[in-house]
Amino acid sequence: MTRIILVVCALLLSNGFAFGQLLCPEEIPPIPLLPQPLVSNHSIFPKNLSSLKRKLKNTEIENPAIRYAIQYLENKKYADQELNQALNTLIQYAENDSLKRMVNYLRDYIKTTGEKEEALNKIQTKLLFDSVALYTRHAHLLTTDYQTYMNSDLSALANYVRTDSNYRWLKDISRDSVLLEVLNVADSSVQFWINNGRAEFHRFWALNKTGDSIGTWIEVAPPGNNIRVYVDDNVYPAKIDAQQNNPRSLANQLGDKYFDIQQIKAGNLYRRHWTYYSEVELAMGQGYLANWSSGGENSLSVLSNIRFFINYNKNKTSWENFMHYRLGFLKSGDQGLRKNEEKLELNSKLGHQAFKNWYYTTQLNIQTMIFNSYEYSENEKKIVGNFMTPAYFTLSLGLDYKPNENFSLYLSPIAGKWTFVRDTVGIDPTRYGVEVGKKSKGDAGARLELRNKFSLFKIMDVRNELIMFSSYYNSQQTFTANWQVQIDFKINYFMRASIYTNVVYDENYSKKMQFKENLNLGVNFRF
Repeated sequence: MTRIILVVCALLLSNGFAFGQLLCPEEIPPIPLLPQPLVSNHSIFPKNLSSLKRKLKNTEIENPAIRYAIQYLENKKYADQELNQALNTLIQYAENDSLKRMVNYLRDYIKTTGEKEEALNKIQTKLLFDSVALYTRHAHLLTTDYQTYMNSDLSALANYVRTDSNYRWLKDISRDSVLLEVLNVADSSVQFWINNGRAEFHRFWALNKTGDSIGTWIEVAPPGNNIRVYVDDNVYPAKIDAQQNNPRSLANQLGDKYFDIQQIKAGNLYRRHWTYYSEVELAMGQGYLANWSSGGENSLSVLSNIRFFINYNKNKTSWENFMHYRLGFLKSGDQGLRKNEEKLELNSKLGHQAFKNWYYTTQLNIQTMIFNSYEYSENEKKIVGNFMTPAYFTLSLGLDYKPNENFSLYLSPIAGKWTFVRDTVGIDPTRYGVEVGKKSKGDAGARLELRNKFSLFKIMDVRNELIMFSSYYNSQQTFTANWQVQIDFKINYFMRASIYTNVVYDENYSKKMQFKENLNLGVNFRF
């Protein structure tokens, strides 16, 4: 017995001092602790864990047997070269961890498309709520629209995700659809798209070889490409006389009210004779110079253009009315703000169809200004116009050719024109052909008026107006012409750049041609 105990102790001592000391403490003295920890230049762990990670292949394959098989086949060479090439192709696919991670990401992303859309909607709602609340509390201090005061960080994140090309592409493929067609024995079919984004129901009649039918509903159910088929309730076999050779059929039990036809209420159709709309244009031009060697002045111009139309058409009668007001200001260098353009035009044209596109027409046209206009010299400014100074009244009778609503050619052999100057004290009436001591001047003659609008190259809208008047009686001041062309270059639905030119020849003022041109960038609204 003593020998057996000694052998056991010897084995335990050989396995380790710590365990042996627990069994035989009296035979092994305690080991004193070292004053300093042991320092070794060698470690059981690699210093660079990434190098170890690179040695581990096929981490995306969960089955270890597949990993061992791939490791073995990588070093395996067959006599058949085509077999080796096919084997390498499959091994490259199996070892492509990046492809597996990408496909798994796409699969998980498609499942959570709805969550991302909901998250974007929540952020957008939060942005609107916060900005409206801020604007409401501090409306007396803020000067711009409340959208300016949105949370910039949230807005930046939401806009980044919403406009990201990868996000939009993944969103589109997550809504991919498959066209499916279901047919019965009579080749009657129903086609529908299997879309994983919404639920839809489609009606279908199932038939057998004897012609029996039963109504069904096919449901396309989200979130996956799932289809459910529902059969109509309360369907029973019809009673058949045993002596007759009629095929068995199915009938749908429906109430009597199902076959009642509801009374149709006839609506009243009427033509809209009055139409009206308005156009508002706001444009600005700006030039800035700082330490410019060639010289020059800073400039700022603002232009507003308002048009309002109200028209009536019934049977062969048409009545067209419009108001046009154009006002512009200019600031150049150290000079103050000056008005550089103003025009108020009222036009009313009443016509009755004569034949085809020709109308017997009478027209009244009024042109004037509202604010004071000045002529500037080096040291002074001189007033040259104000409200109803001058004012031009034209009443004419003639034929109007209107093949469509965007073209009008008006020919009037009988036209009366009156020039009125309200203020003859501060303004020289002879500037507008009125004699000294008088406030008005009348004349009679022929009038031609062309107004048309058209689009050019789908990006330009051209508006053309030409008005000419020739006097029958006045030999010195016989002819006036006013030609206006505006070309609008479309930038988007609201913004556009425009070029406006106006050529005037008026013998009442001068024998020389008058010319005006504006280039502006602004916005356009139509109501």
